[in-house]
Amino acid sequence: MQEILFVHDFQESPVTRKNCLEMSGFQVTLLKSGDECLKRLTQRKPALVLMDILLEGMNGFGCCRAIREIVTPEEVPIVLCSHIYRSRLYRDEALAVGAQRYLLLPMKPEELLKQLIELTASKDAPVRTR
Repeated sequence: MQEILFVHDFQESPVTRKNCLEMSGFQVTLLKSGDECLKRLTQRKPALVLMDILLEGMNGFGCCRAIREIVTPEEVPIVLCSHIYRSRLYRDEALAVGAQRYLLLPMKPEELLKQLIELTASKDAPVRTR
C-alpha cells in the first residue's frame, strides 16, 4: 500500500480527503505541520506528499522548498493545495519551490485521485480507482 503524507491546514477538517484517499487504496498519514512532515521524511519516504498551503508554523511553500533539500521529485512528488491562494502567481511559486502540482480546492474527489494516481503510477503498489 502506498503511503501519502497529508499535511493539512487548520481551516478545514482533513477527514473527507483522508477517507477518499484511503478508500482508493492509499495509506494516509495525517500531519499538522511542515516540521512534522520534514521529521517524518527523514525516517521513511512516502509515495507522495499532499500538503495545504496554510500550515502551523512554516507554510506549504517553505516546507516544499525544505523537502526538496532532502528528496528529489522522482523520489517523492509533492502536491500543494489551497482554497484561498487562487492566482497564477501562487501556482508559479508552488512549481518554483519544487511541487509537481498545485491544486485549487474544493475539488471533486475523483479529480484529486486522478492527479495523485498519475504521480504515483510508477511507484510499486497498485491503487484502486472508484
